[in-house]
Amino acid sequence: MAGDDPKSIGSLSPLDQIRACEADVTRRVAAARQSAEETLAGARSEAANLKKRAKERGLQRGKAQYQEVISKAEENAQVIVAQARRRSEELSQRGRRRIDEAVHRVASIIIGLGSDKENP
Repeated sequence: MAGDDPKSIGSLSPLDQIRACEADVTRRVAAARQSAEETLAGARSEAANLKKRAKERGLQRGKAQYQEVISKAEENAQVIVAQARRRSEELSQRGRRRIDEAVHRVASIIIGLGSDKENP
């Protein structure tokens, strides 16, 4: 109705004027509906993009945290392995000393027994 000539509307019968107004309102409602659908489609698209980016960021953060946990676990494991190696070396050295002492004692006993038998 916005583009209609007011003189031509005035020359229409009241029924035709009502029909013209209804047609104008129908066009406006259709245009508003189309605009709303386009806005809604844009909003849905934007929401999908935001969701996708958030998911990607979450995955990246999760991977970074996972790598951090793995790195710390590897560091802890290296410390534990180093401690175990030191302890193992200490035990090996202690064992060698005791073996040396035992060999010396056994040799002394054997030598001592041998000399006791020779000198009754």
